[in-house]
Amino acid sequence: MASSIAIVRLLQQLLKRNHRQNKTIDKYQVRFLKKLQSASTIEAEIELFDEYSQQLETIPNNLEDKLLEGHLVSRQSQAQLQQIQSLSGSIKSRIEEMRDDSEPYTVIEYHSELKELIKIYQRAVIELSKKAMKPTIDNKEDVEFINDELQLLILELDVGQAFVKKLDQVRLNICNESDPFSLPHHCLEVITIIIDSTREERRSSRHFLYTLNDSLTQFYLNFAQTLKITENDFEKQKEAFVTIKNNAQKLKENSEKEQTIESLRKQIAQYATNVEEAMAAQEKQQEEKFRCKFQGMVRQIKELQNETQSYQKTLKQQNKQLHIDFLTKIPNRAAWSERLKIEVTRFKRYKNTLNIAIIDIDKFKSINDSFGHLAGDKVLNVIAQTLQKSIRNADYIARYGGEEFALLLPEISPVQTELALNKLRDRIKAIPFQFKKENLSITISIGFTTFLLSDSADDAFERADTALYQAKNTGRDQVVFLQKDSE
Repeated sequence: MASSIAIVRLLQQLLKRNHRQNKTIDKYQVRFLKKLQSASTIEAEIELFDEYSQQLETIPNNLEDKLLEGHLVSRQSQAQLQQIQSLSGSIKSRIEEMRDDSEPYTVIEYHSELKELIKIYQRAVIELSKKAMKPTIDNKEDVEFINDELQLLILELDVGQAFVKKLDQVRLNICNESDPFSLPHHCLEVITIIIDSTREERRSSRHFLYTLNDSLTQFYLNFAQTLKITENDFEKQKEAFVTIKNNAQKLKENSEKEQTIESLRKQIAQYATNVEEAMAAQEKQQEEKFRCKFQGMVRQIKELQNETQSYQKTLKQQNKQLHIDFLTKIPNRAAWSERLKIEVTRFKRYKNTLNIAIIDIDKFKSINDSFGHLAGDKVLNVIAQTLQKSIRNADYIARYGGEEFALLLPEISPVQTELALNKLRDRIKAIPFQFKKENLSITISIGFTTFLLSDSADDAFERADTALYQAKNTGRDQVVFLQKDSE
């Protein structure tokens, strides 16, 4: 039994190593392991191994040829790149270093070689593009617009905690970048971080699933072994009862031969003592065996439960991160969409009042232009936190995009809503900002409306957005209410 368990474990590890070589074989391996674990005889196991060998023979093993072909293409590409005279010395030296490297052996080493070659190609394309486009690029405003848009996109990205600082550093580099030709390089950095974060998350998920699979397999094997032991103990118990029955028959026969009550009493007492001792020994033996076995099973179940809870906690944390804005740490647009559906459904069911407001920071672009994007980030963060702390528990605020925030205010009248929004506006206006030793007062404009039963979520939002547009065009730093005719 122990050797079979060891074989199953070894096969699991070997099949993991062979994963993603062929989709058909991957699917077959899952079925093969299940059949192997349930095989009851050596003949059945041999039959399964023969079947698996036949499956492998149907798949051509041309991996080594493909790797050698890829290595040859890599060498040819390096030689072609070295012939380009206009490439910088740093790129040429990197190509020379690659040519001096020993021939790769493992699949990972072949992959690393191709990855390095792709990076060199990317850098070469950027350099050649600079030289080709430099005389014709003079539209600075377009480049600045792309810079701003790229930074906003980075703020919307959700990556693992280990990659947040790297992503933020790239965003700062873009803020301080004066060379428009460096933008593709920064884009590649962002893409690399996203890929690395995705791989890390996939690795964590795969590790958990493998661990879970191993735990379940071990639990299954232990449970099967326990059942087998139980069957053996049941047979022993059956034998004990047969012995007791035989002794009872002997007692009956002896009682018919005895002449005195005293001798009969002694025989009965001795029989009772023997039965009690046999039963006690049997119960003690069984209790000890089952206690040890089931304690081990309980430990395994608890370990499995702890691993599952840990993974659930990780998933819950990741889900929460997906709904939090990277910069302001308040709910993002995705979270807003979900909450809006819930509130609209509740409004139409219970017919309580529901108000929606759109908030926009006045002249925000001039803050970025005058004091830099870091100052703009600080403004967004401070205002977002102030708004979050100033609303009721029943209200819900989210960063809708850029310098715009969306707010839901349920179960208060339009008059009360206007008073509350004006308080928010005054509180923001009173925040003492200072940039480059210059004191600055920042204002917000707000447009809001009240839901009607005939409204969809988009209808009310567009109406509130129109109210905001009116507030911006009639002087800013004000609250404007817009409502269509009631039903």
